Amino acid sequence: MLLFKRLLPLKSFIRFHHCTGTSLNHRALIKVHGKDTSTFLQGLITNDIQFLKNTNAIYSMLLNARGRVLYDIIIYNEPVDQSSYLIEISQTVVNDFLRLLRTYKLRKQVNIEDVTSSYRLWSIFSTDKQFSSNTNDIRDGLHLKSRQGLIVGQTDPRHPSLGIRLITDRRIKLSDLTDLCQISTDISHYKQWLYQNGIAEGVEDIPSGESIPLEYNIVFLNGVSFSKGCYVGQELVARTHHTGVIRKRLMPVKIDNYQELSKNFPDKVNDLTIINEDTKRLVGKLRTSINEYGIALIRLSEWKNHLRIENADVRIHPSIPHWWPRLDEATQLEMKLDHEKDSS
Repeated sequence: MLLFKRLLPLKSFIRFHHCTGTSLNHRALIKVHGKDTSTFLQGLITNDIQFLKNTNAIYSMLLNARGRVLYDIIIYNEPVDQSSYLIEISQTVVNDFLRLLRTYKLRKQVNIEDVTSSYRLWSIFSTDKQFSSNTNDIRDGLHLKSRQGLIVGQTDPRHPSLGIRLITDRRIKLSDLTDLCQISTDISHYKQWLYQNGIAEGVEDIPSGESIPLEYNIVFLNGVSFSKGCYVGQELVARTHHTGVIRKRLMPVKIDNYQELSKNFPDKVNDLTIINEDTKRLVGKLRTSINEYGIALIRLSEWKNHLRIENADVRIHPSIPHWWPRLDEATQLEMKLDHEKDSS
């Protein structure tokens, strides 16, 4: 039973008409435990495993030797043992992920096992704008009637406005814990909400072996430490962060006439080319979308221009997510921001 460190206080009752709880059946949980586990993971992940001494979850990525993203993950403290962690990852890449961990394990005292069938992972989030930009998030009003079967509970480590992650015993239903959330089994509703907020999650959004972590806002999402020791792929991340402006970033986009996408591209609705409608210059890629909401890699110098999908009458409207931090001066110039308030 957990362990709620600064999480889910039983405060006054607040009614949430827009609170949704979704079971993330498309995500898997891998248990990594043993004497050498912390050292083992520290040499692989972009974030610092030592942060888990003060919180119950961190966001991170695993990179290849060229500094490209292999997997985006969330690592949780497993409450039974200080040297035990639960790693959340895309269900579709579990076998590849396990194979990678075992390749790096060598003779280290580390045990690795897929425990997805023993647990259930939940995301609790609010689509109400009143809470979506509130740094205290919805946890202050989420009244738990029971904690039976609750294993881990933590504010989403990427940003507080992304709600709460819960890990429960497989037999537990969300209604056993709280009556305040509408329960949804529709993963597309959850994914669309992520896209509205400009969040990529999983290999379906972050192509494995191709994606540059800084372009996917790993710094903004608290997913990297620049003070820890070495890890696989560190050189490119550190060099780019300290010496260069990021020319492209993942941004949320609103899609006009989105129905035309499936008509024009019946065999490919992801990774579509975006062009400047006036100059015809290639300015980015629409990574993925659900209805009118999507996420796209956009050249920051082009984001204010008239953009559309190449070879389709589908216009694209990028926006700056509310959770982006204040942008540095070089990025503001790159994005042609007129006022400092536009970057906050």
